Amino acid sequence: MPSRRLLPRHRGRLSALAIAILGAALLSGTLVVPAIAGAPVDYPEADAGYHSYAELRDEILALEAAHEDILDISSIGESVEGRPIYIAKISDDVDGPVQAGEAEVLFDGMHHAREHLTVEMTLHLLHLLVGRYGEDGELAERVTAIVDGRVTWIVFMLNPDGWVYDLTAPAAKRVYGPDGEDFYAGWRKNRSDLDGTDAMGIDLNRNYDYRWGCCGGSSGSPYALTYRGPAPWTAPEVRALRDFVNGRVIDGRQRITAHITFHTSGEEILYPYGYTRTDVPSDMTLLDHRTFVALAGAMAERNGYTPKQSSGLYVTDGDQIDWMYGRHRIFSFTFEMYPTSRQMPGTDRFYPPDERIEEETRRNRDAVLHLLETADCPYRAIGAAALWCGPLFDDLEIDRGWTVDPDGTDDATAGRWARGVPAGSSHQLASAPSGRSVLVTGRAHDVDVDGGTTTVRSPLFRLPDGKTSTLRLRYWIGLSAAAGSADGFTVRLVDDAGAAIGAPLLRMTGTGAMQRPAWRTLTVTLPGTAAGTRVAIELSARDDVADGGATVEAGVDTVRVTAR
Repeated sequence: MPSRRLLPRHRGRLSALAIAILGAALLSGTLVVPAIAGAPVDYPEADAGYHSYAELRDEILALEAAHEDILDISSIGESVEGRPIYIAKISDDVDGPVQAGEAEVLFDGMHHAREHLTVEMTLHLLHLLVGRYGEDGELAERVTAIVDGRVTWIVFMLNPDGWVYDLTAPAAKRVYGPDGEDFYAGWRKNRSDLDGTDAMGIDLNRNYDYRWGCCGGSSGSPYALTYRGPAPWTAPEVRALRDFVNGRVIDGRQRITAHITFHTSGEEILYPYGYTRTDVPSDMTLLDHRTFVALAGAMAERNGYTPKQSSGLYVTDGDQIDWMYGRHRIFSFTFEMYPTSRQMPGTDRFYPPDERIEEETRRNRDAVLHLLETADCPYRAIGAAALWCGPLFDDLEIDRGWTVDPDGTDDATAGRWARGVPAGSSHQLASAPSGRSVLVTGRAHDVDVDGGTTTVRSPLFRLPDGKTSTLRLRYWIGLSAAAGSADGFTVRLVDDAGAAIGAPLLRMTGTGAMQRPAWRTLTVTLPGTAAGTRVAIELSARDDVADGGATVEAGVDTVRVTAR
C-alpha cells in the first residue's frame, strides 16, 4: 500500500490564518522546506504546455478534492533529494484495501528524467478515468465499467530529481531547447551521489533485481547513461516502487495483473524479456508468451505502435518489466511513445514540442483502455478464458503462497512438499508441463515421503455464488510394490479453517504392485455447498510407517479453478 497519505481525507483550502503562519515561518527562517514543490523549476514559455512538478502536484490534489469518492492521492516514498513520488488510486471503493474479484492495473511514468511526455500520459489517463466516470456516451460507459470493476494505480513521475536537473542544469550542460535555444540537459538517470567518483546518478530502469547486470544490457561505469548502480535496489525511487508492488501480494496472491510503464521514444510496445533474445526462455511459459504477443498486438492495433519483445529493441538487464513478470508474473509492457528516431533524430526526440501532447496522449487512449478491460483475464487475449481464468490459477512457476504443513500436524520425517524441479528417479518425474517448476515430494534424488504424512495447501480463494466451479490440475504418483492402501496421494477441498469439505476430490493408494509415475489430468466439479465461501486446495502424500518401507512420491502442476 502507499506509505502514507499526503493530506487529510476531507481537507479544505488552507485558511488565511494558516497561510499567514506559514509565510511568517518561512520569512523568519524557522521552517525549512526542501525544494520539493518545484515552483522555481518550470518549462520555457515555448513548452509551457508541459506540467512542472508543482503543477503536477496541484493538479492531482485538485482532482482528488473534486473526486474523493473514486480517487485517492498518496506517496509510495521519496526520491534521493526528498521529493514525494505521487501515486493515484482510482476505484469505486477507493478506501478499501482489497476489492474482491477486481483486477489491479499499474501505470507509471518518467523512469528517465528527459522523457517528459510520459508524465503527460499519466495525467491524461487520470483525467480520463475520473473525468468521464458516470457520464453519458460510449467512452464514458467504458470508463465507468473500468472504475467500477478494476483498481487502477498511477505513479506519475518516478524520477522527479532527474527531471528537476534536466530543467536546471548549468548552461554548459544544456543541449536542446525550443526555438533554437538550449534549455534541457538530456539527463536520464536519478541524482544519487556515487561514492568514490564525481559522477552522478543511476539508471532507474537498470536497477531492478532481475537478471541484474547479467547480459550486457547495462553498464558498470558510473559515467554511463545506463549505469546499473553498485547493486540492485540502490536507488530509493526503485525501492519505493518495489515495495509498493510487493505490498500488493495479499493472502499469497499478487493483486496487480497488468502494467504499463511509459517511456520515450520509438512508438513501440515492448514485452519481456529484455535480458535475452530467446522468445520463450525457461523463466517464461509458452502460454504467457502467446498472451504477451497477443496483448501487445491488440494494443498496437489501437495506437499504431510496433509490438516486439523488449530485447528486439536492444538487450537490457535489471529492467522493470523483466522484474514485474519474472518475479510477480504481471503482464508488463513498455510503451515507447512518440516520436520515432526518423521523425526526430538524436537527443531532440526526447523533447517533442508541447503542441504534440494532446495528440500523442490521446493516441494511446484506446490501447490503455483495452488493457484495463482485459486485466481480469489476460488469457482472454488468446481465446483461453474458459480454461485459464477463474478463482484460482497457479502454474507453480513462482511462489504464490502455498503453505507446507499448514496446521502444524504433519509427521513425515522426509520428503516434504516443495516447489521446484525434481531430480528424477524410477518413482519421480523430472519434468514440468507448464514450464520449469512443480510441487513435488522428496525433490532431491532418492528422497521420498517417509514416516507419515506431508501436506501443502493453496492460498484461500472464494468460489462464486450461482456458478459451477471446476478444479483442474496435472499430477503424477509413483509407488513401489510395497505400498499398500494406507499409502498414497490425496486431493481435498478445505474451508477457511482447514476442515475438509465433502469427500476427497482424488485419492490414489498403493495396490501391492509398482506404479510408475506418468502425468495425468484431474478434472472434478467442486461441491455446490461451497459456493460463495472461501476455500483452499490441499494436497497430501502419505507413507504409512507400518507397511515395511514403501516408496511414495507425488507431483502436481498447473492448479486452476474455473467457474461457469
